[in-house]
Amino acid sequence: MFPGRPTKPWSIARGALLAAALWAREAAAQTGPDGGRAEPDPIALNDSPELPDDGPTSPTPAVAHPPVDEPLPTRPNAVTGTTRPVRARMFGRSDDRAEHERLVAALRVRRRRNPAEPEQLELSGIPDAWFFRPRVGGRARVFVYLHARGADPRENCARFAPLVTPRGWLVCPQGPGLRGDGRRVWNNNATLAHNYTMASLDALFRRFPRRVRRNDNVVMGFSEGAFVAMQTGLMEPVVFPRWVIFAAHDGYVGMNTELYPAARRSLRRVYLLTGVGDGIVERTRRAAALMRRERLGRVELRILDGAGHQLPPNFAPVVRRALTWVTANR
Repeated sequence: MFPGRPTKPWSIARGALLAAALWAREAAAQTGPDGGRAEPDPIALNDSPELPDDGPTSPTPAVAHPPVDEPLPTRPNAVTGTTRPVRARMFGRSDDRAEHERLVAALRVRRRRNPAEPEQLELSGIPDAWFFRPRVGGRARVFVYLHARGADPRENCARFAPLVTPRGWLVCPQGPGLRGDGRRVWNNNATLAHNYTMASLDALFRRFPRRVRRNDNVVMGFSEGAFVAMQTGLMEPVVFPRWVIFAAHDGYVGMNTELYPAARRSLRRVYLLTGVGDGIVERTRRAAALMRRERLGRVELRILDGAGHQLPPNFAPVVRRALTWVTANR
C-alpha cells in the first residue's frame, strides 16, 4: 500500500506472491547441499579490498524494486508526521480573472489613500461637485458644505474632510458664478443652490446606492453659503434635519415663514456658530431666538472669542465639537 493511493485486491495478491518468492530464494541461499547451513566463503569475506577483515562491515543494502503502480510524490506533514500527495495545480482562466480583480481593487485603494485630494462628482448641465468618501462602513450620512462668496470649493472641501469623513460622506457643490482661480459665488440665489445640492445628492446616491443615506443628513454653510444652506434646510427638512451654520442671520431663516410647519415636524438639531467680532453677531443671536421661538429644532448657539467673519481660527476642535453635537441622537 502506498500513501494517497487506493489499494486494489490484485495488487495485494501480487505483492504476497512476490514476498513469498523472495523469502524462498533467501532461504535456499542460506542452506548447504545437505540441507544444513552453508559455510561462509572465506574469499568473499577476507580477500575483498572493499570489505577488510580488520573492522565491522556495513550490510549490503537491498535492491529497491519500484512497484508497478508508482505512488504520487509525497510531502511530510509537520503536525501529524504523515505524508500527503503533492499534486500539480495549473493556473487557469478563473485564477487569471481573480488576479486581475485583485490588482484593480488594490489600484483603487491606492488612489483613495491621499485624503487631501477630493474626487469629482459629475453633474449634468451644472458645475461638478467635489466629494470625499466616508471612513465608516454601511449606509453613511451625507454632509453637504456650501461655500462662501468668492471661496474655492475644492480647498474648503479638503479642509473639512479630516473632520467629516470619520462620520460620513462630504459633498461640496460649486456655485454658478466663477471668479477665476477656482473661486465661486452663489449669486444670492437660494433656489439654484437648493437645486445644485439635491442634484449632487442624487448623483452620489446613484453612484453608491447602498452606501448613501437619502434622509437625516447634515447641511453646512458659511456666509453666503450660510444663507443658501439655511434656505435649503427649510426646503428639505427631511433630507437635512441637521444644520451647522457659520455666520447665521435671522433674515436667512425668517424670509420663508410658509415653510415653518413642515420644518417643525422634521428639524432636529441646529448649531449656529459666529465670531464675537463678526458684524452680524447680533443677527446670529436673533436667528437663534427666532428658531427657538418657532420650535424649529433644538438650537445650540456659540459665539467665539477672538474671531470675526471667518471660519473658526481654531478650526479642528471647534468644528469637531459642532459635528459631534449636531449628529447626536439624544
